[in-house]
Formats: sequence, C-alpha cells, structure tokens
Amino acid sequence: MKATLSERLNTKLFDLPRLSPAHDLAFQGPFKSAVVRWLWGLWNRVLSAGGRYFLLATGIFFGYGSVSLEFQGFVPLAYAFIVWFFALGAVRFVRPKATLRAQHSARIAAGEELPVSVEVEASQRAGGSLWLLPHRLPAEIDVLPENGAPVLASREGEKSAAKFALRPKKRGVYRLRGFRVETDFPFGLVNAAQVFERDSQLLVYPKFEPLDRMELPTAMRYQPGGVAFVSARGESVEYIGNREYREGDNVRDIDWRATARLARPIVREYREEYFLRCAVVLDTHLRARTQPLEDDFERAVSLCAACGDYMNRADYLVDILAAGPDLHHLLAGRGLASLDQMLDILACVEATNRSPWPVLAPALVENLEQIASVVCLFLDWDEERRNFAEELAASGTAVKIVVVRDEATSGKPTLETQSSWPAPIVVLGAREFELGVKVL
Repeated sequence: MKATLSERLNTKLFDLPRLSPAHDLAFQGPFKSAVVRWLWGLWNRVLSAGGRYFLLATGIFFGYGSVSLEFQGFVPLAYAFIVWFFALGAVRFVRPKATLRAQHSARIAAGEELPVSVEVEASQRAGGSLWLLPHRLPAEIDVLPENGAPVLASREGEKSAAKFALRPKKRGVYRLRGFRVETDFPFGLVNAAQVFERDSQLLVYPKFEPLDRMELPTAMRYQPGGVAFVSARGESVEYIGNREYREGDNVRDIDWRATARLARPIVREYREEYFLRCAVVLDTHLRARTQPLEDDFERAVSLCAACGDYMNRADYLVDILAAGPDLHHLLAGRGLASLDQMLDILACVEATNRSPWPVLAPALVENLEQIASVVCLFLDWDEERRNFAEELAASGTAVKIVVVRDEATSGKPTLETQSSWPAPIVVLGAREFELGVKVL
C-alpha cells in the first residue's frame, strides 16, 4: 500500500528513523538535556500526525496575530486555542482501557525479524481506532511497521490480535519495557495512551553463516568417555563383534545365545569411544574504540559463532573462551551446553581496552592436556598475540590462527602474517565476510 502524502511528509519532515514514537530517547547529542527530551516526547508521542500540522498552523496564526494591528488577526488564533483546550481536556476521558497478553521469542539473530503477537481485550468501549506500539524501545531495535499495529477490539470484552515485528540491528542484550495502546480520538490531534510496563529481556545473537568445512589441525589428544561419559555417568563403549572367551573376561559380557549355539563360551567385544576436544579463543582486545576496529570485532564474534556451530554439528567438545570485562568460558558439545547457551555468551561479550591474555592463558592451560586443537580468532597479529600462540603450541596443542582485520579500513596486521608463524595464517576482511565465509 502506498503511503499517503501526509504520511510521506510526516516521515521526511518530522520523524527520525531511530527516534520513532515507539523508541526511547538516546541520552546523547542534543537529547542530553531533560528539557529537549521532554519537548521531543511531547512532539513525537503526545501529538498525533495531524496535531503536529495543526500546531504549526497555530504558530502561523500566532505570528500573524502578533504583527497585525487588525482585530480579525486574533480570530483564527482564538479558534485554534479553543480546539487545543478541548483536545487536551478530552485526553483524560478517552484514554483507552484494555488488558493484553504478549508472546514472542526471547532470542533472535541480529538483522532478523522477531514476530510479536499481542492479544488485546478491551475493558470498555473505545470511541475511535486503537493502535499498539512497543513502549520506550531501544534505539538499536526497529519496529515494523513504524506506527505500530492496529487493534480491532473496540467493544467491551472484545478481543483482537495485534501483530508487528521487531528487527534488532546489532547483537546484544536489550531491555523491552512493555507496550502502549493509544488513540487520537476524538479530535485527531493528541494521543491518549495506556502504558503496560512489562520488563523482559531480549537476547540478540550475532548473525553468522554456517561453515561447510573447517580445516582443523589436531594433536594426538582425545577426550575419553564418548557419548555416555558426556551425557550421563558410566563408561561409553561401542560394540564391534563377538569372540571366544578368554581368561579374565567379564562374565557379564558373555553372549549366551551364541554360547548355546556354538557350545563354547562366546563374549561380546567392545571398544571405547572418544571425542575430539577443541577450543575457540575470541580476541576482545581493541587498542582504540574506532568504528573500523569495532566492525572487525563484530565480524570476529560472528566467526566465533560459526566455528562453535560447526564443531557442535561435528560432535566435537568445544571450549569457547573470551575475556572482556568478564571472563567467559563455556564447554559445549553433545550432552553438555547447547548451541543456544554458546550464543547467549556471544550475545553479551564486550570488547576491552585491556590485554585479555593474562586472564585467558590460565583458563586455557588448565585444560590443555585434553584439548587437541585451538582456533585463535585474533583482531591483530603482534608480538603479544604471537607469544600467546607460541605458548599454546609449545604445550603440544595444534594451533590455527585466523586474523579478522579489514586492511582497507583498519590497516595491515602489525607483523607479517606469512613469515612470523610456521603455518599459514588466514586473514579475513570485510569483503570476505560479504561474500560469505564457508570454508575456514
């Protein structure tokens, strides 16, 4: 449906995309002032689209009346004041009254649309059309459509399902404050609203492309125990066949049917299963909080999610380690933490201006005897990061180095990537991520 001329003018002249009526004001720039925030809230939330135009017309009437010496110049202004008086006075009596129940997922990937379904039940007869909006939505989340969803329940006790979508632009943990039902009845100038304060948390995962193949170097280390060791207590063994009984075999392994058929003791033979345990180290150290470096960090977080997803599908045991303001260490794999728990950590991990390696190294060294491979996702390749990788390699662990750095904006890595490490170092920039990283 094409937007009307009024809607297009309103969008171009008045509404800022990140500060729609559903959004909370960002405490930055001109909105640091409480007076400016109050005025913007009055303009953007209290006044309807028609009320904004009528307010501009009232200003024109006031300007004409203040410079004109004729008595008739005050007549349009007087009529406008009368309309405003009744419109503002009616807000108290026409405020919508309803109850609602909202349903939506608590997790979503960045850039995807989260459908929200809200059942609204009118508590009294509504005099005009009702609209449902999120209340004080974070600026990083868009609402579709921007003006909210219409509510069809207009009679007392009538129920209606209002649906809209939320689209987060970046990963993180966001607070959803609730919803707002509003109407511009009866004059179409001022919005009367009922606010439903319902705090909830929305986890926004990093968006990532699943890996098709991952070339992972391995050392001769295994995680004993297999499926049963990971999922429950006891030993994990795999049946490989039958053989004749030998002295010392466990009598509980005797296959009685085969023994009766062959007239000699036959036992079942098993072998122990193993899981390959790997670790993914996420570099969170930014030497400066510039936009290109922060973009590199977000791409590294997405690649970490892709690595964890691939290892989870390949039945690896995987350690995810990241040290920002807090140390995050999760052991995931079959029967342990799920992919959702892994993404929960990556949704809230933050960059730091402090070196994380003094914190990461001890957490990793505790489990190095069982870890066969370590994938290091670095934001740069310098002396400190090379020393960290050399310490891992000296312990007998196979190390794979990936540098996530866009050389066009962030500059080249500090050290030469092909001469300062014996194995090839993968360097990924913005172009590689735009094309899609399928093989690592």
